[in-house]
Amino acid sequence: MIGWGLFFTAVHQIRAVLVLHQAGACGAASPNRRSALEHTVTLRWCADQGDRIGDIYNRKLGMDQIQLAKAIRADGTADRYADAYQVMAATVKTVKESIAPDPNERLAKIEHLMTGYGLAKEWSYYTVESRFTHPTLTGTQMFFQDDGKDFRVSQMPIHEELVSCPLFCLWILHAAMLCFNELLTGRPWTTELEKVAQEYGFMSTLPTWQGPGSPSGQ
Repeated sequence: MIGWGLFFTAVHQIRAVLVLHQAGACGAASPNRRSALEHTVTLRWCADQGDRIGDIYNRKLGMDQIQLAKAIRADGTADRYADAYQVMAATVKTVKESIAPDPNERLAKIEHLMTGYGLAKEWSYYTVESRFTHPTLTGTQMFFQDDGKDFRVSQMPIHEELVSCPLFCLWILHAAMLCFNELLTGRPWTTELEKVAQEYGFMSTLPTWQGPGSPSGQ
């Protein structure tokens, strides 16, 4: 079920990219492209470590709930959200008492996953997209240009996206389907995915773990 959620989150983000592309707002799709890639790489991990990824993310949820509880106390709204606060506290307690730490918890951070699977180009792309997702000078430069002679400003992004939106969507959708296919009985999409890979030069097999240890714990 985690694989299902990861796969269709990636698909949903891809759909958002295409909608923005059709509206001529490809620059605004950077967070969606970044998210689609992140969920697809995590889905690759899920195909390797599906039996343990649930516990890892539940422990991460426990830490997230602690941070949220601190934020609610800090802004003085703990009483207003008393019921939800108690649920958070119970979640943290349950996770702490019932789920043991896992040595692969660091893989919940996307940079560790991409490094471990040897996805250097994907990590480079993800890092650049992050600079357009968060407030940076790189992001603001989408709307002005200085060539040393003239300074030009625009209300629309001047630069083009790193990869054309339709090609990016096909690339990520194919990768996500390749990962999800590993979780399906009989791998029913294999033949069609191989055809697409051959036609567009995409990978036809999943990247293997290249980092220390093994994501499957073997």
